Amino acid sequence: MDLWQFIILGLLGLFGGALAGLVGIGGAAIFVPALVYVAGWDIKEAVGASLVITVFTALSGTVRGIRSEDAVDWRVFGFLSAVIAPSTLAGVAVSSFSPNVVVQLVFAAFLLVLAYPMALGRSEAGMGRRVHPVIVIVAGVGIGILAGLVGIGGAALTIPLMMLGFGLRFKVAVATSLAMNFLTGVAGTAGYLAAGLVELGSLPPLILGATAGAWIGVALRDRTPERSIRRAFAIVISLTAIRILFDALGGS
Repeated sequence: MDLWQFIILGLLGLFGGALAGLVGIGGAAIFVPALVYVAGWDIKEAVGASLVITVFTALSGTVRGIRSEDAVDWRVFGFLSAVIAPSTLAGVAVSSFSPNVVVQLVFAAFLLVLAYPMALGRSEAGMGRRVHPVIVIVAGVGIGILAGLVGIGGAALTIPLMMLGFGLRFKVAVATSLAMNFLTGVAGTAGYLAAGLVELGSLPPLILGATAGAWIGVALRDRTPERSIRRAFAIVISLTAIRILFDALGGS
């Protein structure tokens, strides 16, 4: 790895980590394309590596968030983590034998789905309990499988689930989602390491940047309007999804 590649990966890690701290995402929407298009990694290796980075990002952001006004709801964290983290291993198992193009298509589709709620940018208070607990559990299993398959913690789904199922306010749901990404990342990383799908060569600059970025993102979360940032990010991930779809379908 040359110096410029190290710097670029570090900056991408910083950007992804800051978004993780600010809006509760795992950062894979930044980390996976960075490893594929900057470091030249295979999509499956990049997905596995993104889960490794997510462990450090989520831990950094959660530790910083302990002092936040909108801290983690540990009750909701415990319940959903018990459902989502084990389900991540099922997604890893599917990824280990699925063709690269399937992983690319699923990842791109998830990015496009993620773009809409990110662009919507609503931050209203908790909506009260409206979703039946059984639906919450089933949705949690689905989010865990998706996380293992495409390396994304599923914050675009877990945050609305926490607001509708548990009545959490938006920023508390963001903080709780970030903490949950830690367990999801650990479970997914273990599965990918066991399957031999994680290479560590290009990870140090991404991990360093993401760890610092998550700390910064959480520090900014309480005093920065997230709506414009979420909309800009929606544009970025939509363009990334189009690029991945183009490659998956045989574009050059």
